[in-house]
Amino acid sequence: MSENKAIVVTAVKTLEIQDLEMPKIGPNEVLYEVHSCSLCTVEQRVYSGAKNFGFPLLGGHENAGVVIAVGDDVREYKVGDKVIATLGYCGECEYCKTGKGSSCKNSMKAKKRVNFPGPIIGGGLAKYLAVPSWQLCKIPDNANFDHFALTEPLACCVHSIEKARVEFGDVVVVIGAGIMGMLHVRLAKLKGAYVIVSEVDQARRLKATEMGADVTVDPSTEDAVARIKELTNNKGADVVINAIATPKIWPDAIGMLAPYGRLVAYSSQDSKEPVGVDMDKLHSKEYEIIGTVSPTMESNLRATKLIALGMVDMEALIDSRYESADCTKAFDRASSPNTYRCIIHI
Repeated sequence: MSENKAIVVTAVKTLEIQDLEMPKIGPNEVLYEVHSCSLCTVEQRVYSGAKNFGFPLLGGHENAGVVIAVGDDVREYKVGDKVIATLGYCGECEYCKTGKGSSCKNSMKAKKRVNFPGPIIGGGLAKYLAVPSWQLCKIPDNANFDHFALTEPLACCVHSIEKARVEFGDVVVVIGAGIMGMLHVRLAKLKGAYVIVSEVDQARRLKATEMGADVTVDPSTEDAVARIKELTNNKGADVVINAIATPKIWPDAIGMLAPYGRLVAYSSQDSKEPVGVDMDKLHSKEYEIIGTVSPTMESNLRATKLIALGMVDMEALIDSRYESADCTKAFDRASSPNTYRCIIHI
């Protein structure tokens, strides 16, 4: 067994590869060897200085790997099993126990999976972790680790689509064609929806079409609300999913809705700028505004099945791959505009 190397963000735009202690597992834990780790926007924002959880920071909540040792009380997993580790749930609070683990009260307070002096978000940028067995999901023996490292973002969108209650024949508008917008497109199509994508970047509009979008709209050159109304015989969309962090988009997003329409607030909003809502219109049109954030355990399990069955093309959303020694190149590439996911082989 090799040393426990970890890629650590020690300051803005600064990474170090550090040697950590090998984790010791308890009776209900497994020793988990990470093979592939995807760089989420959380790692990107910490690295660029847009977010500050404190330094040093160990990220890596999008990952896939192998079980290499099991505790005495573990029954479901054995050495050699390929798995993904969900890492975001305490399993003890009321939310975790009622299928609402996306609001886990203790996700940042769980027992450390590795001896590390700073905050840990996931921890999959370390080679080895001690993980409670219930936080794992099995993946096939022939699994592509890079594809399954994207389980968590796909699971986020599974959770979002399920909360939106997308049905056959629904018109769904996805605003923004980054990786999360693209995953929403594919999942909405699997639900039988007619999908319209609003995106200013031409290359992303083309990729959205490849992922299954029926129509794309460029809001920088045309009135997106008017175009949606035109495409729906002046009715509007049954579901609008906002996947960009721009407060100015909300009036248009609401304007695209049909009566009884559901507006999904998917993207995080870095700005705390208030958004005006015509509450009388919300009342009279019976709109719903739905917040959604991280996945539940169930969403992660469904996501692994979708990837295993080849129902979502994860390869199309991988921008580039790097070895640990090239981690700075990986973080720089991941943080550049219009980039999909970058994978680091740990």
